[in-house]
Parts: sequence; structure tokens; C-alpha cells
Amino acid sequence: MGQGRRKFLGGQDPSMRSTNLFLASTLALGFGCGGASQSTQPSEAPPPAGPAPSAKAPKRAGGGPSSGDVRESDIDEDGKPEVRKFYAEVPDPERPGQRKSVIIRQELDLTWDGRTDIWRYFDESGKVTKEEWDLDYDGNVDDTRYFEEGVLVRSERDQNNDGQIDIVRFYANNQLERKETDTNGDGRADRWEYYEGRVLDRVGIDKDHDGTVDTWAKAATQRN
Repeated sequence: MGQGRRKFLGGQDPSMRSTNLFLASTLALGFGCGGASQSTQPSEAPPPAGPAPSAKAPKRAGGGPSSGDVRESDIDEDGKPEVRKFYAEVPDPERPGQRKSVIIRQELDLTWDGRTDIWRYFDESGKVTKEEWDLDYDGNVDDTRYFEEGVLVRSERDQNNDGQIDIVRFYANNQLERKETDTNGDGRADRWEYYEGRVLDRVGIDKDHDGTVDTWAKAATQRN
């Protein structure tokens, strides 16, 4: 492990997922589920499963809008910036005929090793629209998060770097509402978890992988 990464993680391995120095108060989200007990009570069916996608390559991180106005912050003064912000000139709706400078992209190096780990993209009003996370520091996007009006609405996770999404989470008011998981790698969800007030409410499982729920389980009361 490089010296920069040790400085950020306090000597721990990156797999410990240490708290993000820059974004801990705004981006940390708890994902999990409680135990479940069998229930015969029906629930709504999950969205219909589509055809399994063909195999893909892992998504390389980075790209997106760029500009010549780049502002960098070298927090540990080692000559390698940990934060890069890209700005562009856009029409100013409050001053017709004039323009203003707004952030369009931000890059964050969480491990202080000189490589970007999070890419954030913004609209012309300065609200975040998308984030790409490299969670295992290999240069590939593992988790993509989508926002509407700056509020998280969906995240897509590729756990094994095969280019296919394994877990999709849906949010409302910044709270997890539904989680869809592909457990067998065929590109289609076969486990659905529904949440009520950040608490797992019920779980549906497609045992024969035909796109429909075979069993439902009512969850024990436990916060995620």
C-alpha cells in the first residue's frame, strides 16, 4: 500500500471502507437489511425482468464535461491534488445577457495516492446529477449514483467488475425504498427488498430465475 493511502486510511486496508475525509457528512449512506421470517401475505410484484444483457467490459472511470478552468486543492502538500474542480461559463438566468462560472465536474482522491476515486457531475445550477465511485481503487467504476434536483434517486453497483449491474437501489427523499439484486449473474434481478422508513419490510425471491417472485418473506423489525 502506498504512503498516500496509509495517510488517509490511518494504516488500515482500503477494504475497511474508512470514512471519507471529504464527504463523510454528506455522502455516507447505510446499506443493509434485517433478518426475515416467512410470510404468506402477498405484496406487489416487482417490475418485470427484461432480457439478460450481453457480457460487458468493466466501466472505466472518468470522462464527462471538461474545461480549461480547473481549480485544485493539495491538502497534504505532496504535490498531488486531492480535489479538482472544473468550471465553465454558462448563461446567468438572473442577469439576462450575462454569464457566470459554475462547477461542472469534481474529482476526489480519497486515498491520497494521486488517483481519482470519485467523479461528480453537476448541472448548470450547480446541483449534482451523477457520481461515479471506484470503491476498490482499480480504475473501474463500481458504483454509479444518479440524482434529481441534487437528491439521490438511484444507485447501480457492479460488485465483480464484469460490466453488469448486480445491485440497484431506489431512493425517495434520500431514503432507501427498494433494492434489486442479481444473485446469479444472469443480468436480471432475482431478489427484491422493500423498505419502509429505512426499515426492511419484506423480501421477494425468484428461486427459478424466471423473472417472477416465488416466495415472499416478511422482515423482522430492524433498521438498515
